[in-house]
Amino acid sequence: MRFGVLGPLRVWRDGVELPVGGPRQRDLLALLLLRRNRFLTTDWLADALWDGRPPASAAVTLRTHVAGLRRVLEPGRGHREPAGLLRGRPGGYELVVPPDAVDAARFTALADDAAAALAAGDVPLAEHRYRAALALWRGDVPTGLAAVRAEVAGLAEARLAAEEGLLTSAVALGRHREALPDLRRFVTDHPERETARGRLMLALYRAGRQAEALAVYDEGRRVLRDEHGVTPGEPLRALHRRILAQDVPDDPEPRHRRLTPEVPTAPGPRHRDPAPEAPAGPEARVTVPSGVRIVGRARELALLDDVLDAARRVGGRFAVLVGEAGIGKTSLARVVGARASAAGTPVVWARCPDIGPMPPFWLWTQVVRALSPDADDPALAGFLGPLAADHPDRVDATARFRAYDAVTALVHAAAAPAGLVLVLDDLHAADPDSLLLLRYLAPTVEASRALVLVTLRPYEHDPGLVAALADVARSPGHRRVQPAGLDPGAVAELVREHTGAAPSADAVQRLVTRTGGNPFFLTELLTSPDDPPASVRDTVRRRLHALDDATRDCLDLLSVAGRDLDVAAVGTPSPAADHLVAETAPGVVGFRHPLFAEAAYADLSPTRRAALHARLADTAGDLLTPAELAHHYGRARDRRADHLRWTLEAAEDATRRLAFEDALTHLDRAADLLTDPAEELAAHLRRMSLLQIVVGVGSDAVAEAAAPAHHLLVRRMPPDAPGVDTALWALGELACNRADFALATDLATRLRALDSGPLTRTAAHYLLGAAAYFTGRLAEAEDQLTTALDHLDERLLRGQTGRTPTLAVHEFRALVRSLRGLDAGPDLVAARSLAERTDDPYGRANAELFAGWAALQEHDADAVERAAGTCRRIGAENHMTHFVTTGDFFAEWAAVRRGDASRLAALRAAADGIYRPGLRATRTITIAAVADAHLVAGHHERAAALADEGLATAREVGEQVLAAELHRVRGLAGPHPQDLATGRATAEAQGAHLLLARFPRHPDHPLS
Repeated sequence: MRFGVLGPLRVWRDGVELPVGGPRQRDLLALLLLRRNRFLTTDWLADALWDGRPPASAAVTLRTHVAGLRRVLEPGRGHREPAGLLRGRPGGYELVVPPDAVDAARFTALADDAAAALAAGDVPLAEHRYRAALALWRGDVPTGLAAVRAEVAGLAEARLAAEEGLLTSAVALGRHREALPDLRRFVTDHPERETARGRLMLALYRAGRQAEALAVYDEGRRVLRDEHGVTPGEPLRALHRRILAQDVPDDPEPRHRRLTPEVPTAPGPRHRDPAPEAPAGPEARVTVPSGVRIVGRARELALLDDVLDAARRVGGRFAVLVGEAGIGKTSLARVVGARASAAGTPVVWARCPDIGPMPPFWLWTQVVRALSPDADDPALAGFLGPLAADHPDRVDATARFRAYDAVTALVHAAAAPAGLVLVLDDLHAADPDSLLLLRYLAPTVEASRALVLVTLRPYEHDPGLVAALADVARSPGHRRVQPAGLDPGAVAELVREHTGAAPSADAVQRLVTRTGGNPFFLTELLTSPDDPPASVRDTVRRRLHALDDATRDCLDLLSVAGRDLDVAAVGTPSPAADHLVAETAPGVVGFRHPLFAEAAYADLSPTRRAALHARLADTAGDLLTPAELAHHYGRARDRRADHLRWTLEAAEDATRRLAFEDALTHLDRAADLLTDPAEELAAHLRRMSLLQIVVGVGSDAVAEAAAPAHHLLVRRMPPDAPGVDTALWALGELACNRADFALATDLATRLRALDSGPLTRTAAHYLLGAAAYFTGRLAEAEDQLTTALDHLDERLLRGQTGRTPTLAVHEFRALVRSLRGLDAGPDLVAARSLAERTDDPYGRANAELFAGWAALQEHDADAVERAAGTCRRIGAENHMTHFVTTGDFFAEWAAVRRGDASRLAALRAAADGIYRPGLRATRTITIAAVADAHLVAGHHERAAALADEGLATAREVGEQVLAAELHRVRGLAGPHPQDLATGRATAEAQGAHLLLARFPRHPDHPLS
């Protein structure tokens, strides 16, 4: 199957295009493809299909469209056969397709590969990849549904970036004249994209048109200033300076000029994270004269080269290569054989196919036929014609030893002229007679010029092999080589060899983890359209079916577990399973490779899988984490209650560990299982609290999570039901952060009227105080926040991080007191102390954030800079982006206030970054800070324009807290002297003595 969404929606099976259906069915398929391989609830799909206004019949209609799509996608599926592509699960659906089946995924992979190649200096490869990526587009993405607006916008942005990258590649390759028309069109259509403008400037300059290049810069500067209020970035400014000075260097020769092979159309895991190249050793790949190539085996090959050289010069040698299937034993042997052949040394191969019992002497029959096909020695007769050994009654002991001696003499004679390499491949499958002959030969090899190179799998449980290899080990110069899995550098080289693209370190590590660095498994993953590859599945299936029932049951259970487990939980596998599993710790067993576990799991029927998941959860609960128990009960049949219980416990466990994103994932799953309104409300409230930490206060994600909570509160919950008080608190806080101060006040008033306990009483007064601060009622804000602290019982806050909304009472009172001209320090100290006593990591971070806001109000650049560093560090360490973006803003503001006017554009960009997730409150505060920074830097016109913007925002949302500051800036920066009087009066009315002190003493003389 192939799917196209980069243009009119199209579906192909085996190259034949399929009719998809009517508009609504096409929209459904587009939704599923844009969110492929993700579980989508029926409610979400209904809302998405009807843009938030689903009809009463939406559920029925949705099922009809799903059935229609299944008929198109899987026409041969039986009535009772489970769907393979569009899979139904309780409460929703999931479209399961490999990444390469969708043109959007192929485009993203190619574009990312191109960007990585361009960054690495491989410009021809980058251009090739960009062209291939853009060739996949046939028009606009075929849906305007709001639910996937972000995905569509992301693809459109990626397309622009790819077009920009293609033009950049053309200029870098010296084709600047050829690229000029396309560059001009692109810059005209997208004047804000500075990289493309820079490429156009560079192309014009190299074409001898310096004046036009400078005019392009001036045009860009006007566009950025007039439409976006910013100046060009430093890279564009630097290029402008170099063009003025005629100091632009000629384009250096790109590091690579060849085009590597096209990326396969089955990207799998290797294309998900193209970026920095993983390290590769200088000898990661070895090429030999015959063209055989091998990756990551420089050390092993050096040792084998030494043994080969010693065998020819000093005397015969044995080298034994031992390792698991696929580790590269035979490949190493091939390289040694190719090098020997290139040096004029004959090479003979004898193989033992692992397909059951071998005829006697089968290994040596191949050797004799290769070395002496026409020999007339009677002792070798059985090796040349029909094997006498097929009739054991006709072969006596004396004849057998004559055969041993004749073969030994033959090997010595063949090795005498130029040496000999004798490869005995897969010795673990050899027949007993062949092993006995090897033991006879072993003591004599030193007297020859032969290298006997043996490959075999681990053999500890085979007495015949143990005895044969013990005799071999006693021979002089014997070498034993045990190739391990490839290291990350060699894996990266192998990926490049198969894909032509440099994988990221993360992608390499995932491949190493799944395969143990086994070259065969790696190659299969990189080239197979299936995952796990069919070859691996077939190998594991064959080995599983050869096991006894008890061991097979043990391995089935282990595959369901998905990790190593105590033998008390899964049982003890027999030694016959050693090629699949190993004891990874005392009393703990696991599959040798995750791929083995995946293949074993894939071999289970759905019914057996469900039964094993339930059995494991029921019997090994004390060995499994809550998340694992939730996972197993979720895949069992008729265990919904257990699934829900452990999903909620997994969310609780993740919250305790401060793994907030994991907790969100579990709560998302729980929301689809809950039916009790109170439990459902509690889950949505927890999601709101966690999203506030992970995404940011007042973000769109928090608002989306609040919608079902609000619906439950209004439609399904009695006013005095459990959880209503917490809902009012959470929704009130969101209203404050979304700058809906009237709603926040209303919800806080209702919460106070409930009087359901000291914590919610504190929350009610806290919300009223926060709303009063934002709306400029400072005295009332301080009263409410002080009352909140009077009710605060800090014992109720312990262990509540991520479980209840934020309670920043001391922090807001610090801001209020700062504006009133009082000392904010005691409240900030109290906030830090409270966070420590209640062990609240988010509270610790919030205290530092508010310290920065208070310092910003007070124009204390040193304190703001300290807060910037702290917020960035805390945010980065705990994956809380809101603290990082606010820290960025603090840092830029402090730099400008210290005199670096070149950071003004970055300051405004950093301010905008705070609000990108959806926060609406505090915007006038940041605008006031940016406007004042422009005023101090002498950019009066821009300062006045920013003050205008801030005052308009204040009027729109009612956020009046720094209205006086905005009037002051506008009055000092522009022809608005009346603003000084207005601002002074506003500050006096609010009691904002901090701001009042900044106004000129004589309003008629603004700068006095």
